[in-house]
Amino acid sequence: MTRAEFEAARSTRSAPRGGSVVVPFKLEDSTPVFAARVNGMEVPMILDTGAASTMLHAATALRSGVRILESKAGVVAMQGVIGQEQARIGLLSRLEAGGWMLEGQPCLVRMHENRVPLEDGEPHNLLGFDVLARHCSHVTLDYPKEQAVFAFGGLYQPQRGVHTARAPFETLLGAPFIRVSSGGKSWQAVVDTGSFNGVEISQEVAEMLGVEKQGRPVEGIVLVSVGGTVTSEKAGLRTLRLAEARLFGETWRGAQVDISPGPPRVGGFFLKDYRVTFDFRRRCVWLEW
Repeated sequence: MTRAEFEAARSTRSAPRGGSVVVPFKLEDSTPVFAARVNGMEVPMILDTGAASTMLHAATALRSGVRILESKAGVVAMQGVIGQEQARIGLLSRLEAGGWMLEGQPCLVRMHENRVPLEDGEPHNLLGFDVLARHCSHVTLDYPKEQAVFAFGGLYQPQRGVHTARAPFETLLGAPFIRVSSGGKSWQAVVDTGSFNGVEISQEVAEMLGVEKQGRPVEGIVLVSVGGTVTSEKAGLRTLRLAEARLFGETWRGAQVDISPGPPRVGGFFLKDYRVTFDFRRRCVWLEW
């Protein structure tokens, strides 16, 4: 596909233009996986707010007839938790999530594939933060009910009679970051629905907090990400408890955190107990329980 053909077909039309669409999902390792349709073919996708761009694996793109921009017109460097790799640029003629349909949506096409021994099925594709932020007024992941709500108008109203907490987010590198603190020191962390872990801190944050030698090593886990596959032992994963951690305006005593590669994150293992809403009008993330 030439650059001229790509630009002519690119439209990013979205329907519906109002109301909301409810899509069921299943939790797999604390990540929400739903059945999308790409050019009419059903494909599994992770609703991944930690992914700056929507991404298909090459095998999925090939089977669903996704047109790919010729390499001389552009390739993209994708940065993952483990490392970096190059991707191609594709164009989805039609992407559907329940009753929500997008036409002419650009995406990344991943040319590399990670495989873990004894793992069944194909790798999941990613519905990234780019699509959500561009088209939705808010997106709710109701983890207890295992459903996502994509809203296309109006101001989000939290449920009545439940406890609510929220944090403003800032979009950095295409993903939503909030402020987390402990012991009077603070850092930014991405709210990452595509991460199976809970609260993760980087080695740099661990050193800032003086806990880099604390806790115990995490053993027997394989980290699969853009940029490669690595064992938890090789990646230097450690788990420990902080005296307290403050996020979403609330304080958690004895908070369990993991020291892991990549940016600090608030992932699915933490979020799975809540109704989580990304409010694009107020630019904040709500927790309800």
